[in-house]
Amino acid sequence: MSQPYVPQEFNKEDEELKCHPSQSGSTATPTLFENTNTAKAFSTAFFEDQLHQEDDLFDEINQQLNQVLINDTYRPSLVSAFQADMSSYLSHEKLTKNSRKMQLEYQNANLKEKEYVFNTYVRADIENISLDKYRHFLLEKILEVGPPSHKNVILDRIFQSINKLIKDLYACKVMQKGLEMMISHPNDSPYQLENYLNFIHSDTPQMKKIYVDKIANQIIQKSLEVLEGNHLYKLLQVVSKYVLQQHNSQVLNNNNEKFELSTDQYGCLIVNKIIDIYPKLFDAQTKTLCNEIITRAIENSSGLTRRQFANYIIQSILEKGQEVHKRLLMDQYLIKDFIPMSMDKYGSNVAEKAIVYGGSQWRTRLWEEVTVSESSFKKLVNDQFANYPIQRLFEYLDQPLRQEYLALLNKFSDNNQLNNHGQIVLKFAQANYNVKRYTQKILQTEKNKQIKNSQKNQNQKSQTKNQNLTNNPQNQQQIDNGFKQMQQEQFQVMMMQQMICYCKNRCHNYIIKIKIIFIMEQ
Repeated sequence: MSQPYVPQEFNKEDEELKCHPSQSGSTATPTLFENTNTAKAFSTAFFEDQLHQEDDLFDEINQQLNQVLINDTYRPSLVSAFQADMSSYLSHEKLTKNSRKMQLEYQNANLKEKEYVFNTYVRADIENISLDKYRHFLLEKILEVGPPSHKNVILDRIFQSINKLIKDLYACKVMQKGLEMMISHPNDSPYQLENYLNFIHSDTPQMKKIYVDKIANQIIQKSLEVLEGNHLYKLLQVVSKYVLQQHNSQVLNNNNEKFELSTDQYGCLIVNKIIDIYPKLFDAQTKTLCNEIITRAIENSSGLTRRQFANYIIQSILEKGQEVHKRLLMDQYLIKDFIPMSMDKYGSNVAEKAIVYGGSQWRTRLWEEVTVSESSFKKLVNDQFANYPIQRLFEYLDQPLRQEYLALLNKFSDNNQLNNHGQIVLKFAQANYNVKRYTQKILQTEKNKQIKNSQKNQNQKSQTKNQNLTNNPQNQQQIDNGFKQMQQEQFQVMMMQQMICYCKNRCHNYIIKIKIIFIMEQ
């Protein structure tokens, strides 16, 4: 007797698919399950994978919403300013606008917002920001108005790569701002200040390269400007070793093995800075050392005036130096050397400054020097370089000496002893016999500078007054706080609406998929 047929229970989807016509070898008409892709689409595993993906997406959006709720105290304008595009393909105007917006938002931010901005956008990318043409201003602003902890992080990070960053135009500006802040607030960054001072006071081959580097020497100039007391004295001691220590016949030769700041294109700027800061020095020891360096330059003026870059040191003494230094320079060196100096390409520039910034007594002596003989005056008038200081000398002579000056020129002209340069001097003297055009030009330039400075001071006062008007009243502060709170509430409501809409759609999809799974299992 045959056994009754008992239906086989299928426990696996793979076994269930074996009964399909394509698997059993049947010639029956293919059904919906004949297509394996369609069958897979209706399998339970497929729906579970989809649900897992939906869960991951839901968790991601939920995390974003939580982040928004956590940061709801930060102004949207602050976040948008630091998320602005700073790519190089943008225009200069756009990048400048974004940079200024970042600085303004940071300056107006409270301590909590500054902490958030620094940790999110600045801390991990300080070196690259310092090298950026537009973003490095943000680091300067943080060093200026940021909390000490943020300043120290920036200073430490820059000091780690100081040999590289000090030669970059924008990073060097950040370092100069950092040095200013450390000097003005030494208690905030004592360890960082000590590191920078040890670096600046070092006497190494690396520091020699910094002295003569186009960008890096600016940090030395800034140090001479802001340091005081013993710190400045130590720096001057190191610099003094490389400023005209030997006799000029040895120092000012063409021996490239000697390291000399006064004859270098950028090293001479350090010597000029020493001349600038001399009146500001109050420490006797430091003042003595500074005076010694300037005196060395005066004693070597004959060689310095004929060098392409060193002549600017002598010009600086004439223009901005102390009266005692100008008197020594004019009486002992320049007046005796005026004629050959005026005929030199670079020395003629020094000769002009000696006439412009020298006193009336020295101008009279210069006139006596150039007219000691007619031949010397004729030589200067006809020279391609000397004719310029001779024209300046005419500008500053009194009327009796002008008559003598013009009479000599007419005499040379009548005898056909003036070349093209001499003819130019003659025409200049005839046209300006009763007018001091060059003097008026200088006076007008100085007057314009004074007007600009007064306007600038007035603008700064008005800006400060406006800031006080907007910051002090409590009503203005309440309005700003209310507007800020309204923006935050609107932003939260918008995000919650999007979240609710998403949840509704997701739940609807879940119900449909659960129904399908339930039907499949039945």
